[in-house]
Amino acid sequence: MNIPELGDSAAIADKVTGRNQEAGDDAASVDPKAALTYEFEIDWRDPQGNRWRGHFRNKVLTVGQRRQVKIIKAKLAADLTVAALDADVWILNEKLAHLMVSLDQTVEGFPKWARKLDDLFYEELIDLLYTEVVSHEATFLRRGSSAGSGESSG
Repeated sequence: MNIPELGDSAAIADKVTGRNQEAGDDAASVDPKAALTYEFEIDWRDPQGNRWRGHFRNKVLTVGQRRQVKIIKAKLAADLTVAALDADVWILNEKLAHLMVSLDQTVEGFPKWARKLDDLFYEELIDLLYTEVVSHEATFLRRGSSAGSGESSG
């Protein structure tokens, strides 16, 4: 299974650029993370000088997909409780499970290395991805919650 993780948020901002593909969304034209889907690039060099690049598309998770993340996370934890696992492992499992569900691996430019995140040596790459994904989702959900009273119209 593939598993992602986070790094220094100040450094992450310098390494990630994003754009949105959904035309016609006025809020998304101001902030591309305000739309349901969000595309971004990663370009990072490891300490040995190897370059890690890729194009990614994230989609905000539905309630059903969030449930799927929790199931994957439980499987990654071998059904152990939070108390039975190291906190770092629990957090890493959360990141990996989330990225496994939210990233669209069919997007053109999706890198081969990102298909098996748990095979990576550098958690910084997982952190870069996870930070960008969580930022997108927070922006989208914040925009949705401020747009209305929270009541359904249908």
